Amino acid sequence: MNFRKYSMIIILLLSTTLFSRSMEFNSCKTYVKVEKNLEKGEEFGLLAMEKEPDNSYIPYYIGRFIYRPQKRINEAGEMFLKALELEDTKLERSFRIGSGKNQVFIKTVHDAISLYGTDWFNYGVEAEQNGENIKAIDFLETASIFDENLKGQCFSTIALIYYNLDNLEDAFKFIDDAINLAQNSKEEIEFKMMKIMFLRNQKNIDSAFEVYNSLDSNKLSLSQKYNLFLLHMDNDDCESAINYGKDLFLQLEEDISSPMNLLSEFSFNLAACYNHKADVKYNEIIDYMGNSSRHSENLTQEYINLCDDIKSLYSKAKDFFRLSGDYDESSNPNTKEYKRKMRKNIRKVDDTIIPALLEL
Repeated sequence: MNFRKYSMIIILLLSTTLFSRSMEFNSCKTYVKVEKNLEKGEEFGLLAMEKEPDNSYIPYYIGRFIYRPQKRINEAGEMFLKALELEDTKLERSFRIGSGKNQVFIKTVHDAISLYGTDWFNYGVEAEQNGENIKAIDFLETASIFDENLKGQCFSTIALIYYNLDNLEDAFKFIDDAINLAQNSKEEIEFKMMKIMFLRNQKNIDSAFEVYNSLDSNKLSLSQKYNLFLLHMDNDDCESAINYGKDLFLQLEEDISSPMNLLSEFSFNLAACYNHKADVKYNEIIDYMGNSSRHSENLTQEYINLCDDIKSLYSKAKDFFRLSGDYDESSNPNTKEYKRKMRKNIRKVDDTIIPALLEL
């Protein structure tokens, strides 16, 4: 009986020692939990940090239970960062998140702080939307420290902020870091697509294609594939753009989630490609007609046959300009005019170009 009694006393003493707190910290918790006096709780909490400078639980407690309820976000973040600099320690009371097979028990200070990564990420996004770019970057960098799994998303968002500020050096640095930190193939594709966008806008098409060639096309979404179609257009390669885009457009049409404005834009760009391809062939015939030294019966017949291809291309351009207007009438006010121009070009080939070739 005495043995059992002494064992219980020893266990109680050990548990008390394990979770011992300074008098200042006990006072802090009393003010916060019992008296609901956060001001006094903060006062004693800061004193407790001086008494126990190596105890990571105290700055965590101040950040969570004193600063967060007062929406003192920056100060809460500083406390969490301070806690992460110190050796991890157990929470006074563990808790769980999720349910069933996905539930996870949070038992330590560092694990508890990691849960705030998403909040700080959202603070960063909100600050960026409000035009507070420096504040946004600070929030995002803090989020990346709270939760290492968010580093890629945080860095890619920072990269975009720097890019919009015309700070290209930091933009490319952070997007490269994001790519290297990608958690999965989906993130890797997302970050590489962002880098392609940066390079496209800088007219660095060759480098953009290098990134493009590293992608697994089977894992790309339809909207991501559309951005690659635009890359072919930026490369002034309408032939490749058409070959890549014509089947993709049909897939987007069949996808009920495709926005009307995207289909309208895609239609317009395909129309522009067909128009450009027709114009190139049309100008080739004009050059031939103006150079009598090249005239021959065989070449003339080839160019007469080429007129059918030109009319077909103008006709496809006309159809896609029409589709663009059908999907979104407000997308481009000149769409109807372009459609009429394609009709005129077809008539011009029939009424002017072919008769002129027949007379050579």
